[in-house]
Amino acid sequence: MQPSNQLSPFMFIRRSKEGSFPSFLRETFFTFRQWRMWFLLGVVIAAYIINIKLAVALNDWNGRFYNALQVVNKEEIFSCLYDFILLCSAIILVLVTADYLQGRAALIARRELTHRFFNRWLSENAPFYCLRLENKEPDNPDQRIAEDIRDAVSVFLNLCTSFFNSVLMIGSFSVILWNLSGPLTLFGFSIPGYMFWVCLIYTFLETLITHLIGRKLKRLNFDSQKREADFRSSLLAKRTHAESIAGLKGTSVERLELNGKFSSLLNVLIEILRKKRNLEYFSVGTGQVTHLTPIFFSLPAFFAGTIELGGLMQIRGAFIDVARSLSWIAMSYQQLARFAATYERLSTLHYAIEEINEKHKQTVCYSTSTKGLKADFYLCIPERSQDERLKVKLTLKQGQLTVLQGPSGSGKSSILRVLAGFDRFASGMVESPSQKLWITQQPYLFKGTLKANLTYPELPDKVSDSKALALLEKVGLGRLEPFLNHTVDWQHRLSGGEQQRLMLARMLLLKPQVLLLDEATSALDETTAEAMTEMLRLELKNSAILLVTHQSVLVRHADQVLQMKDFYVNTRKKRLCPVSQI
Repeated sequence: MQPSNQLSPFMFIRRSKEGSFPSFLRETFFTFRQWRMWFLLGVVIAAYIINIKLAVALNDWNGRFYNALQVVNKEEIFSCLYDFILLCSAIILVLVTADYLQGRAALIARRELTHRFFNRWLSENAPFYCLRLENKEPDNPDQRIAEDIRDAVSVFLNLCTSFFNSVLMIGSFSVILWNLSGPLTLFGFSIPGYMFWVCLIYTFLETLITHLIGRKLKRLNFDSQKREADFRSSLLAKRTHAESIAGLKGTSVERLELNGKFSSLLNVLIEILRKKRNLEYFSVGTGQVTHLTPIFFSLPAFFAGTIELGGLMQIRGAFIDVARSLSWIAMSYQQLARFAATYERLSTLHYAIEEINEKHKQTVCYSTSTKGLKADFYLCIPERSQDERLKVKLTLKQGQLTVLQGPSGSGKSSILRVLAGFDRFASGMVESPSQKLWITQQPYLFKGTLKANLTYPELPDKVSDSKALALLEKVGLGRLEPFLNHTVDWQHRLSGGEQQRLMLARMLLLKPQVLLLDEATSALDETTAEAMTEMLRLELKNSAILLVTHQSVLVRHADQVLQMKDFYVNTRKKRLCPVSQI
């Protein structure tokens, strides 16, 4: 289920399949576990209530002060100035405290929401991998988790608190405005609290015009976030593959690509600035008009002597407060559009993860055994003939090394993928121990200590330095001893062969019951590859090992050799992998 492409700042909570709020919002904001966040928000709301009372007092002060100015009552004027200092100090203290506590609540919500996305995205079903495998991964999920969550939480809480504050303002100052303005006789009809109705009509027109001017901001914000993420992702890719780009002298092509993406981003940002400019023309203009409108409509009463200068200023203050509160949508339009865009991006990722987890009810039946691995399944290779598929039937015994050979593109990696538990276009059964590891062609190394890379996915403090050094010595990396606890980007510091040696040392430490190796020695010379393979056999005596390799010299160390050509069968039956999924 995918979110709609139509964004609306008035409909920023999309309903899930069950008809309730999406779980990531419900569990973040609307559970008892979030009592700390709600406690802080409760204090914020209490602060806003206090602020409303202070604002009402300030409105009363306007009446006293300007009446004193009108009659030049010096004693009352100085008394009012003293009261003004106290009121302003109290308002500053309350508002700053409320803003700080709201920020703390936003951090709590961000932490919770980020953890929930982490837990789903990096769950045992590996949706982060499966989404990419099935070409259904939303663009830049890392950026969505890192930045969109931050923006969504901050803007959402700000909208909620500002809305509540606006409701309080309307409730408090509407009464004041109604009572102060009194009735207006027009065409023989008496209109009670006429300034309230003027304020209502004024804000309705303001909101309507604001919507008409800024409605395209929703989509523009969504596009800008996407293009910002694409641009950052491209920059990261250049850094990650810096050596290859430099070696191939591809800087001009890469520069051209970056310029194109940056230009695309700038075009959207310029369009956003134009829309914001038009909105600000209107909002700044109406802001000035708002100050004059109540005075203009109150002048007849002032000239008639029914209200004094202080009463006129009170009407003006109450009108402005009510108008601002009733114009909440207009004043928050840009924030609403921003939240609609970030929510759309997060919900798209959320639904994609949900969908891929539901699909994990695989066509391959996986069961647990205590020894070795047995598999019997059909596999379709999308890149090959629609009438051709694999009939894979194999047994991997404990303590034995099995070598799988075949030409490039014949489906070797696809078989390993199914055996590892990530079947895409397969049906059948796989029976294996739970402690099963799959080593892909590209070793996974990260910026951290050498020891942390060696022990991954275990924590480094669970392994002693002496044991780590002994493993490095076994694979010929003893020279790296001084860097054992140094933080380095090992993906770029080590050669391809050294990276593979480190992966093999990792396997010696983890000792999986089933080990699936995809070209794990391809970057090593034949002599070294033979030595590493024989060492795996000796050290992992209780493991069933399947090695995919093009290095024929390794065959002599194998207990059984499988050829891809033996797996292929021709069939005219309905294809397992629909063309639409390729």
